[in-house]
Amino acid sequence: MLMLLATTRSALVHVALTARDLAIFETLTQVRFLTATAIEWLHFPDRRPVWEADMQARLKSAAHPPYRVGRVVHRRLHLLAAAGYLSRMVRPTAIRKHTWGGREPDLLSLTEDGALALAATTDDAHMAVESYRVRERSSSVTQHTAEIGEVYAALRVKIATMPGMAMEDWRSDHMTARSYDHLTVVRQRAGGMERVSLPVVPDGTFVLVHPHGRLRVFIEVDRGTRRLETWREKIEAYHAYAGSAELRARYQTDTFVLLTIAPTVAQQQRLMNATAAVLGGASSHYLFTLRAAVHPLRIGGEWQKITAVNRAVVAAGFQRQATEKVSATTSRHVFLQ
Repeated sequence: MLMLLATTRSALVHVALTARDLAIFETLTQVRFLTATAIEWLHFPDRRPVWEADMQARLKSAAHPPYRVGRVVHRRLHLLAAAGYLSRMVRPTAIRKHTWGGREPDLLSLTEDGALALAATTDDAHMAVESYRVRERSSSVTQHTAEIGEVYAALRVKIATMPGMAMEDWRSDHMTARSYDHLTVVRQRAGGMERVSLPVVPDGTFVLVHPHGRLRVFIEVDRGTRRLETWREKIEAYHAYAGSAELRARYQTDTFVLLTIAPTVAQQQRLMNATAAVLGGASSHYLFTLRAAVHPLRIGGEWQKITAVNRAVVAAGFQRQATEKVSATTSRHVFLQ
C-alpha cells in the first residue's frame, strides 16, 4: 500500500517561487514521479561533487553506506510540498536486494497548484503543463513509473555534460500510452505461420541530438515480472517498426536505438537471449544495462550489445523433445562517451 501525502494551497505555507522551483515543476510535467535524489541530480548542481564522490567510492567498495541527499534539497522539497505545489508519496518497505534502510525513497509529483504556478510563468501556448492526480495506485505500477523517471534523470544529466549533444522531445510512459502504433507481424509458431497485430508502446522515448544528426531513442524498463514470451512479442514489434511507414509518420525517422534496463544480470541475459532469437544476428541498435547503472556517471558506458546469435538443439521437457535453444553472445558498448 502507498501512502499519499498532499496539501492544498489553502494550507499552510507561503513560498516565494524561484527559477529553480519552476524548473523542478517543469521536469515533473515530463515524468510523473521523481525521487529527491533524481531532483538533486537535475536541479542542484552545487551538489554534483558530493554525489560524484559518493558513486566513485561506491564503485570501489560494495560495503558502502547509503547515499544521503543534501539537507538543502530536502528542506526545499519539503517546503514546496507544505505549500501545496508538490505531493509526496511514501512508499512501502524496500524490496530491492541489498537496499539499505527500511523502505524505498519517497516520490514527488506535481500538484494542480504546481502546474498552475508553472503555467502562469510561460507565454508558450504549445507548452504542455499538467499535474498528476493523486489516487490509489498499485505499488508495482508506481515503482515502474518511478524507475522510468530515474532513467530520464540520469540520461538527461549525462547528456547535458556532453558538448554538442542534447535531449529533446522526451515522452514518458503516460504520454506514449495515449497514442501508439500497431504493427502487423508475420511470425512462425509451433502450429505454423501466423499474422498478428502488435503494439509499440515504449516506456519512454526522446531524440538524442548529436554533432552528426538526430537519433530517436526508445526506453524499456524491465522489472523481471513479465513472461519472456511477452518480451519476445515486444521485440518482434520493435523489429517490424524499424524502417516502417508508421515510424516515419510518428517520429520522422527510419531507425532508432532501444535501451533496455534490467533488474539483475540473470534477467538481462534472458532478455538478450530472447531479443537475439527475434533479431537473428548482431545489432548495436538494441542495448542492455542493469538497474544499478542508472546513475549519471554510469549510464553512458555500461551497456551490452548482441554480437552473435548461437543456436543449439537440446532435449527438453518430460518427453525430452528436441528444442532449439538460442543464446546471445554480447560485448560491452559505450552509448554516451
